[in-house]
Parts: sequence; C-alpha cells; structure tokens
Amino acid sequence: MSIKTILVPLAGLDGDTVALNAALKIAREFEAHVDALFVSLDPRDAVPMLGEGMSGAMVEEIMRAAEGESKTHLHTARRTFDDVIRAADIELRGMPTGVEAPTAHWREETGRVEEVVPREGRLADLLVFAHTTLDSNTQAYATVESALLGAARPLLLAPATLPDEIGRTVALAWNGSPESVRALTGAMPFLTGADTVHVLTAETSNTQAAAGRRIAQYLAWHGVNVQVTILKPGSEPVGQAIINKATELGSDLLVMGGYGHSRMREMILGGVTRYVLNHAGLPVLMAH
Repeated sequence: MSIKTILVPLAGLDGDTVALNAALKIAREFEAHVDALFVSLDPRDAVPMLGEGMSGAMVEEIMRAAEGESKTHLHTARRTFDDVIRAADIELRGMPTGVEAPTAHWREETGRVEEVVPREGRLADLLVFAHTTLDSNTQAYATVESALLGAARPLLLAPATLPDEIGRTVALAWNGSPESVRALTGAMPFLTGADTVHVLTAETSNTQAAAGRRIAQYLAWHGVNVQVTILKPGSEPVGQAIINKATELGSDLLVMGGYGHSRMREMILGGVTRYVLNHAGLPVLMAH
C-alpha cells in the first residue's frame, strides 16, 4: 500500500512550518494529499472540572481568554499554511481529482486536540509532526503521544533541519515486537523505495541477534537492499545506541516501534521511545 493521505496537525507554533515542509517532501515522492488540520479549543474545555469555587465572572473570563488565544493560534497556523503551500506551488484540493500530483487542503475542527487528532488520524496513511520534546512544549508532546497511542497509524516526526530527501537511506530499529511490526508495515512504502535499509537490532536480554537476520530475509523477499547491524549497547541506553548508529550510517529516516505500558489507566511511553522522541535529530517514523 502506498502513502496517499497525510495528516498534518497544526497548532499555530514554530513547528508548523517544519511539519508542513516534511509532509510536502513526502507528498511529492508519493503524489499524495496533505490534509492540514487545526483543532480549535472549545472554550468550555478551558474551565477546570466543575468550576468548583469559581464565580460566574471568573469562568467567563477564562473562557474568553481561551477563545482569544485559540483564535490567535488559528490565524498564525492558517498564515503558515498559506505561505508554505504558495512557496511550494502545491495545488489546493479537498477531493481527489484523478490527477497524480501532490495536493493540499486546510481543515478546522473544534474539540480537545488529544481526542480529535487521533480520531482524524485513523483515516490517514501517515501523520506528520514537527519533532518536539517534553521540556520545550508540553502540549505538542502530549498531542504526539495521544496520536501515537490512539490513531493506530504511523507517525513521522520531522527535525528542525530536514534532510534533502526522506527515505533514501533508512535505519530500521527491530526487536520483533508487535509495535516494531506495525512500524515496519507503515514504513513499507519507504523501505521498498529506499537505496539501502539498515536493520539495527540491539542485542539485549530481551532481544537476540537472530531477530535482525530474520527480518532482513523478509525484506529481501520484497526486493529491499538490506544490511544488518547488531548493536551491543552495554551500559549505553538502547535509544542512544540506535540514534548514534543511524546517524553514523547517514540515515535520513529512522523507523521504530513506539512502546508504552498501562499504568493507572493511562498509557505511558517506554524508555526507548521517550529517549528517541527527546533526542533524535533525523526524521523518525513510529507506530504503536
């Protein structure tokens, strides 16, 4: 299956330009459609639960301030979208035209972004976000987490400086888990078109080197030019070992599963996933 629909959630922040440009690079490669989505906050959602101990005037003021801030971000996001699409000379279309060429569309929804983005993302082949860290932008990071865990679709996280191409030299972090299988499936359009795919398997107490050789054989049946590298992290964090090797190999895309576990009815991202989200300097494709 190819990539034909790409969802780019926008927030009216600096990362919007990065995410859009990354999505357009991919859209040109696959002649795909970019759906830019801005989620406006319902002012009522800005009021603390039940509004306990708050006067009516205070509740009204909170709602008014939230609405004003949301409109400011909306106008910024729309201006960024218009500027990027104009500069890239991309045709605006809301429906398929039958013509094989990259297209784009602007869309707005109202609600909680952590609920709307995963829901809308389920009808996209790929979601694209600017790379962010928990320390730099809590809300953007939370949106990425919710999409990763709730959209059931692959996510691509784009760094501030994009490579000339995305997906020519791919690093595939592989441990044989269901999450890595889903990432592999979502990344197949990139893998089958890549010049080289480097399988990176970190040999640990939970993962054997044989896992890397098995997936290399599978990819070879799909015509992929694949090479296997066995990592021995030792005391080094697995996430760091993966990023370092992918960078050393000149990769312009890292593919890996996004891991999490249930705690107190919330999904908490695992250590390797969190490390890569916080430190990767190249495009990362993840799936949970």
